[in-house]
Amino acid sequence: MWQTTISTARGFISLFCPADSSSRGEQRKTRDDAGRTRGERGRFKPVFLLAFCSFWLVLAALALTGCGAGNGAPDEPAEPEEAPPFARLTDQMDREVRVPDEPERVVSLSPTKTEIAYALGLGDRLVGVTDYCNYPPEVEDIQKVGGFSDPNVEQIVALEPDLVLAASIHQEEVEKLEEMGVPVLVLYARNLEDIYQGMELVGTATGNEAEAREQVDSMQERIEAVKSRLEMLDIGEPVRVYYEVYNDPLMSAGGRTIINEVISLAGGKNIFVDVEEEYPVVSAESILDSEPQVILFPKYHGTAELIIEEMRERPGWDELPAVQDERVFGVHDDVFSRPGPRVVEAVEEAAKILYPALF
Repeated sequence: MWQTTISTARGFISLFCPADSSSRGEQRKTRDDAGRTRGERGRFKPVFLLAFCSFWLVLAALALTGCGAGNGAPDEPAEPEEAPPFARLTDQMDREVRVPDEPERVVSLSPTKTEIAYALGLGDRLVGVTDYCNYPPEVEDIQKVGGFSDPNVEQIVALEPDLVLAASIHQEEVEKLEEMGVPVLVLYARNLEDIYQGMELVGTATGNEAEAREQVDSMQERIEAVKSRLEMLDIGEPVRVYYEVYNDPLMSAGGRTIINEVISLAGGKNIFVDVEEEYPVVSAESILDSEPQVILFPKYHGTAELIIEEMRERPGWDELPAVQDERVFGVHDDVFSRPGPRVVEAVEEAAKILYPALF
């Protein structure tokens, strides 16, 4: 279109606004021959022609300008690009997690996650924990958001967290928090490698990758030190271990638990390693048939002396190798059962119990 406009403008300009002297001379001659009346009209013609030419020049300029703007269509404003998130990762429940900004306010929904947060130097960012979070001691001063199995979503949201650390049992709470736009990272560990990965995920989500890597490296070194000592002794068959989670009813730890992992890394064999259930109720007969050489139990049941005496009084238990050899030991429940940074302490303690000559 603009080419046609310019051509038309040029045609009018050449017709009414001639630029060479011969044309101007011919025009004067025509006016002189035409007489006074035409001469009088000629006096107004240059003004008219000037205005007319100016109009077409402006129109041509506008046409050229319109061409550069895409055939005259106005440019639409570009939509602003969404800023990339601070972190984008997949948690241990195979969920895609997007953390928009570096978290400054973190809520933990389990004791294990709280311990991980402190191990990674995030204690000053924790603004909410559960009633069961008891380590390290500094956690006592942090706002509580309910129990481990039933945290209060309203209290969590009121703390305005940038990130929530949750466990696999918090599916309902996770869904509610996600609906409210709160990023939630779920950790689920059943062995040492899961623990390492979980710590590194928290490090990535919070910007403390270096601290996470340092903690994992330290844990791996200590575990390797235990393995090296065990290799020094030809232990043959590993020591058979019964871990009593609870005494009424009798409950133990299956092969899919961190307790089983601790026993295995310490050079022992969990007598219920083949049980898929994490914490199965077991029979006294199955324990007697397995003839455990070492019995471990969490100290929260009571004093070790009372528990050992109670075990001796159970029918047939006085014939167990562990009872006869007085190898029944109370251990710290939180250290042995929480899949967090202190699990290495559990491995070291268990190894000392199973193979005291090596440590």
